[in-house]
Amino acid sequence: MNQKLFSATLLVVCLAVLSVSAFGQQQRRRSSGGLDNLSLPSTGRSLASSSWHKFAPEGAGFSVMMPGLPDERSKELGPGAANLNEYRVKTGGAEYVVGVLLNFPAQLLQSPDFMAKYFEMLPSAMMRSAEYAGRNYKLSSQRSITVNDYPGRQYKMDSTDYTCTMRVVVTEHSVYVVAVESAKATLSAENVEKFLASFTLE
Repeated sequence: MNQKLFSATLLVVCLAVLSVSAFGQQQRRRSSGGLDNLSLPSTGRSLASSSWHKFAPEGAGFSVMMPGLPDERSKELGPGAANLNEYRVKTGGAEYVVGVLLNFPAQLLQSPDFMAKYFEMLPSAMMRSAEYAGRNYKLSSQRSITVNDYPGRQYKMDSTDYTCTMRVVVTEHSVYVVAVESAKATLSAENVEKFLASFTLE
């Protein structure tokens, strides 16, 4: 892969992952009377139950335990390009999110240097994003993980009042983001671990 294409791929995937955060930001703006600039279609589902249950949306390639029925949103990144789907539950002072970038060209994601550079640049890009900049997050820790033998990275970000733990997993043609953000005052470490550990690819 030439350098220009490699850099463009990194940018597209990072922007797509950052869009997971933007989805939530737009959703909160709508609830306070703001404009929905993304104009994303929604299933209209809202949180129906605070009980934990297995969630496995058709065609998304994953399952996870979530504390309620998530709101589902989707966005096309362009004609013939990948699709970005997001599933979000907000309850008990925490927000649980799964974002899925589907159908990305395999030859781009599987470039030899792609994942190392992608995992390196993602946390700083997240912390500079419009969604998280106001939190003044600092990267507390990161570690390599695997999910169903696919490589990933777990990041933990902290600020004075908030904490966010995020896992990112890359497969042959998809990128999965699994994240929990919570005010420290209402943090349930047990629920964070339950959510993150339950995520599996199918």
